[in-house]
Amino acid sequence: MPVNEVDTAYRKLCDIIMIPKNRLSMEIVKILYNEEDAKIIAAGPFRIVQADQYTIEDYARQTGYPVETIRETFERLCRRGVLFWHIDRKDGDKKKYLVPPLFPGLVEYFIVSPHNSIDERRAFVKKMRQMEGGGITSHTGGSAFSIFRVVPSLKPEPGARVVAVDEHLEPDRSQVFAYQDVEQIIREAGKYENNIAVMPCTCRLMSMMTKESPDCQGAVESCMAFGAAAKFVVAEGIGRNVDIDEGIRILKQAEKDGHIHISTNTVDKHGFICNCCACCCGIMGSSVKMNRLDAFEKSDYVPVIDNDACTKCKKCIKKCSFHALLYRMGEKEDKSEDRVIVREDACIGCGVCASNCPADAINLKKIRHSEPARTFQEGIQRMFAGKNA
Repeated sequence: MPVNEVDTAYRKLCDIIMIPKNRLSMEIVKILYNEEDAKIIAAGPFRIVQADQYTIEDYARQTGYPVETIRETFERLCRRGVLFWHIDRKDGDKKKYLVPPLFPGLVEYFIVSPHNSIDERRAFVKKMRQMEGGGITSHTGGSAFSIFRVVPSLKPEPGARVVAVDEHLEPDRSQVFAYQDVEQIIREAGKYENNIAVMPCTCRLMSMMTKESPDCQGAVESCMAFGAAAKFVVAEGIGRNVDIDEGIRILKQAEKDGHIHISTNTVDKHGFICNCCACCCGIMGSSVKMNRLDAFEKSDYVPVIDNDACTKCKKCIKKCSFHALLYRMGEKEDKSEDRVIVREDACIGCGVCASNCPADAINLKKIRHSEPARTFQEGIQRMFAGKNA
């Protein structure tokens, strides 16, 4: 394969994945795909992540490659986590293949796949760190819309939350959507057999490889996939199936550890939940370090403190990764005038403070209604359209 043809193939891969066609990007895609892989992907009809989906037979017919060559290549790339498949129920249960997006998708699957060597995964992490300057907000941020969204904690339950109306707080009787209720996401997915999977946390694995957060005690097996993503990661040996009860136990432990639930910024049919810590997570960590909150959509809520019920233990302040809670001392020795203050401009509405309050002195109040995308594909398009606006 001539050098210029190799270069052209890798440049097309950059276009498909939607990353800049510069030297560093080319080095990254060369870790993910060898030259023959690049040639096969570039020769086909893939144009954009998620949108173009083909069976092995269709792809072979359109490219002129033998069916067995495409089968071997596609199955190997799926084991590596750099190609994705799903069963199309609307088209005769055909198995269709597609290129996943960089985030969430390629990075996560490639890093956690046991089929890739530690050395090549470490090399990939090093290049990604160079691309993003120590995080990933430069890829996910800078847009009026983010594909990532904070989902509030299990506690307080949605029915117990309140809404701010004309400076007063009233019970939130509005419809609670899945993107506002992390337990509902789990229960909806669990209606179908083998529809929930747990897999290693990509960010904690990356931090372990680079020794960036040696003191993090967060569980490594903590990220969850649903639906087609769950079936993919289990079939390819990347994750394992869990039931609803175990899924909720994982969420509860994550909240106890102070971790933040992140999912897709879509109305429903969520493909994953990540349980993120600021010390390891590329999105959360970079957002804290760089004081940028545009890499994800905040939840619609902020905490409201019942200072009469508050015992002033300061646990909520210690748990908040974004320093959105402050302790203001009063003049009385009995601390009756002390207050916990919410910085709404810094709060992302994760609810970790409320979930960990031993006195149940923190509720969540709804202060906005940010509209998610209808589908994941629409969300990806909106995110990149926002970058170019």
